[in-house]
Amino acid sequence: MTSHFSNVLRQAFKTFDRANHASFNDNLQHLRQLTDELTYRDLHLREELFRNVAGHRAPCSYMHIFEDDRFSMSLFIVRGANAIPLHDHPMMFGLLRCIWGQLRVDSYSQQLGPDDALTYDPDPSVVKVKAEEPCLVSPDSPCAMLTPRKRNYHQIAQTGHGVAAFFDILSPPYDADMPTYGPRQCRFYGAKADGNQVLLQCIPSPDTYYCDVVDTPEAVVQAAFQCADEAYAENASGTQ
Repeated sequence: MTSHFSNVLRQAFKTFDRANHASFNDNLQHLRQLTDELTYRDLHLREELFRNVAGHRAPCSYMHIFEDDRFSMSLFIVRGANAIPLHDHPMMFGLLRCIWGQLRVDSYSQQLGPDDALTYDPDPSVVKVKAEEPCLVSPDSPCAMLTPRKRNYHQIAQTGHGVAAFFDILSPPYDADMPTYGPRQCRFYGAKADGNQVLLQCIPSPDTYYCDVVDTPEAVVQAAFQCADEAYAENASGTQ
């Protein structure tokens, strides 16, 4: 088993367990620190995966790692002058850890007051946002982070013409059946300035964005199943 990846998994289960709501901020900070240290080697990935540009016709590749109703983990590889287009993460927390190359993350936050309730619009047309400072992430930098209120609209671009890859954790996943709202969809947007604010116009998924699928290393699959079994067993014993 890859031990550091297992540590990240165990901390993710602890962080996003509703029973630990009172200590959520401390647990999230610990999860972020652990994720900051994650490398491609912890995921049993070979460098060839990031060098073989000609072997992949898709601009991006996707690897499923783990998902339950609390959080999801996955890997994205972005090739050449491509990007994951501007999209939303409604009511989510997220950590983005660059494990290869360099990525530019352009983020926006919805214009909400500190006391304004969060809501989910299943059919948005225009969203008023403010632009956040863009950030560059690499294996030598900390994670980029989003919350339900901050930076939860973003675009992720490979800087240059090589390959970049990132591991991400999202909670709750898009497909999680949240109380009141149910599952949420990922929507794409085009941005335009309007005076001192930015308007995001909901658009169809861009034709230029599509992914092929990369197999998950067996050691990572086994680690995910083992940590999930541990977490579910602990929850079951705690309810007895």
